[in-house]
Amino acid sequence: MASSGVTVAFFNFQYHDCLIETAYSAAQRKFLFAFVDHNIGFTCSLNGENASAFINHRAAVDQLMKCRNHHSYDPKHFYELLNEHLPYAKFSKISLTEYKRTAQKAVSNFEDRIFFNHWRNSNMTDKQRDKTIELMGHEVLRFCRENHLIPDFYPYPTERTLAAFEDFRDDHQQFGLQQ
Repeated sequence: MASSGVTVAFFNFQYHDCLIETAYSAAQRKFLFAFVDHNIGFTCSLNGENASAFINHRAAVDQLMKCRNHHSYDPKHFYELLNEHLPYAKFSKISLTEYKRTAQKAVSNFEDRIFFNHWRNSNMTDKQRDKTIELMGHEVLRFCRENHLIPDFYPYPTERTLAAFEDFRDDHQQFGLQQ
């Protein structure tokens, strides 16, 4: 990615019986996984050279078990296969259309608005906390708590949506709060 100048990449990953569309932000060191033909997905961050093994979305954990035709979950297994796939992944710079398609799948059905648009200065509800974790990860949740922010989501992506996925802190520094 670095040698190609790509900061947000898009590729597919075959995990047993499931095809998983993946967006990866190099700046955020974060993956957004979406199961093809399912409205389920999850995020994962890299800590050093390792992916975090905690998956925040119970439906995604269940879907991973179904993909393997297995009755128990083994996150190490998923991450080991992903690690083996990465050197051979054919990726491209992600377009707004591809991001929209992936992000629409990578969310549970509790709300329709899934595309980050801007920050708001507000207390976070439990529902907003869960949505922030699912779509943006624990690092962004900590950032929100430290700065008394909540992400505001729209039903459609913008150029800023994709740029913010590259670096949420930078987005907040550039654009600040909008009410």
